[in-house]
Amino acid sequence: MAHLDQYRCCYYDDGRVLLDWQNSTLDELLSFRALERPDQRQFAVLGDGENVTDEMTFKQAHDWACLVAGLLTRFVPERSRVLLCFDNGMEAIAGFFGCAYANMVPVSGVYPSSVGSRDRLFDILDDSQAVAVIGLRQTLMDFRRQAEGRGKGVKWVPIEGAQKAEPLYRHHATGMDDTALVQYTSGSVGRPRGVCITHRNLGANLSRLLERTGFYDGGLGLSWLPLSHDMGLMIGLLIGVVAGGPCWLMLPQHFIEKPQRWVEAIDRYRVGFSAGPNFAYELCAHHVSDEQAQRLDLSCWRRSVIGAEMIEEDSVATFFKRFESSNLAQTVLRPGYGMAETTLMIASGGRQGHEVVSFGRFSRSALACKHVESPQHEDDARVLASCGKVIEDHVILVVDPESEDVLPEGCVGELWLSGPSITPGYLNRDDENRERFSFEHDGKRFFRSRDMGFFHQGELYVTGRMENQIMFEGRVFDPDDLAHVVRVACPVFKGRSLAIFRQNDDLCVLGEVAASVPSAQREALAWTMVRALARVCPIVRSMRIVLVRPGGICRTPSGKIRLSATRTALEEGGLPVLDDQQFGEERLKTVEVINRPEMRL
Repeated sequence: MAHLDQYRCCYYDDGRVLLDWQNSTLDELLSFRALERPDQRQFAVLGDGENVTDEMTFKQAHDWACLVAGLLTRFVPERSRVLLCFDNGMEAIAGFFGCAYANMVPVSGVYPSSVGSRDRLFDILDDSQAVAVIGLRQTLMDFRRQAEGRGKGVKWVPIEGAQKAEPLYRHHATGMDDTALVQYTSGSVGRPRGVCITHRNLGANLSRLLERTGFYDGGLGLSWLPLSHDMGLMIGLLIGVVAGGPCWLMLPQHFIEKPQRWVEAIDRYRVGFSAGPNFAYELCAHHVSDEQAQRLDLSCWRRSVIGAEMIEEDSVATFFKRFESSNLAQTVLRPGYGMAETTLMIASGGRQGHEVVSFGRFSRSALACKHVESPQHEDDARVLASCGKVIEDHVILVVDPESEDVLPEGCVGELWLSGPSITPGYLNRDDENRERFSFEHDGKRFFRSRDMGFFHQGELYVTGRMENQIMFEGRVFDPDDLAHVVRVACPVFKGRSLAIFRQNDDLCVLGEVAASVPSAQREALAWTMVRALARVCPIVRSMRIVLVRPGGICRTPSGKIRLSATRTALEEGGLPVLDDQQFGEERLKTVEVINRPEMRL
């Protein structure tokens, strides 16, 4: 093991010691902390969703990772790609850093307990050409039994074998621009892609993430996000190691089963930092009663990142109202925008109180024509969350996707991204890399994000994905916006229970409802949905309302809606349809477009 004086560090006036991100590699993150503060209890998991069932110090994690490295070198050569197959837990941490210590390339993207994990694992194996899979013995046995001829020639390495291995750690002469890990995208648009993240990308993004979130002065961190997801890996594991501050784990399934476990754990363990997508804050607000909220003390919760999907004003307002009696600071939420292709984050709110999550009201009809104006009336208002400002050393341009002209503030266009956090490209996708990662402007390399957005008063607003845009008569509508309109009119639809897309000449809306809802109420619900949509997109001449059983909409392992897959499944008759109604032009004329009371089932 190296000595502390062999690491390049930065020393701060407040006593913090951080590795120099411009000259430090992934394998050094943990080994440095194992020397600098070996006995700090850094990692723990709430294995039952409430109590600490396992924990490790920096030194224990380092020693275990050395054993894993020794195990892996018995089976595969250096620089091989190794697929990680772990739920959140101590084994996942040892497996990840063990790959780094053995000079392998960990491949992240499979969460064994998630729905559809079998197909995702074998798809990623095929796409990444990983030569080995590492995980718990029982997990690997379960996947191998379901292989159906896939994964031939792959080595399945149970992590339990590390206890009998010879420990291995050595500092590798790895270049900063070599691939440190491959992170697979969720696959909400198209097939999952393996993003090649370099050591330089990691260092640059983690350093900016640390500055923007203020994790180092926020006390204990807690994350239920899967470590197989980019946000879970960076915020649930790596940011704590970089900062030298403990970050504990919950299992995603325990949060989904009982969302109140998240805030109860924050109270019980005095957590200062956490993160989650919009739906998580909404779930917490809906599942915690007034009485339960009054018993909580969330004054310790200083900062929490909100991102990974569109941030909704209603969800944020409901969240703050629910925990008003819990001493929750109104400055806790920090917005963020990014993706695996930017390592994680490229824009965010800062550490000052005025840079918390905030919202702007814009004209929906103007945005549909790709420019920014104030709304003409209430039905024309679209509320968007500010994603904050671009992180230091990075650039975001708003570009006309057809002419490739850079657009000024106040125009909507494709977001082009540049900076040291931008990854070199996708694994084994040379053509797509040339299309997405090779654009130059003003001497800088830019990545075409395929996200649409604009700047307003210096802050970034994202309007949606280009692939998901719905176009009628030259005007562009975003399915997330239309889904929000429907949810406001029909509160029976929660979070991610609506899928909206264009199907031929129809605006097609799929909503998940319980099979127990009577047909008469389903009929009334369909009319309410049509009324709501007719108010905001009156140019649409035909709508199709399809109600399906819960779980009928296609989703990624992280819960994001897969619009293209859902549309295909509908066309092929593969959805559990409860009701299917067509509203043609003549029928739409009978719809009385007025404000009506909310409909509840």
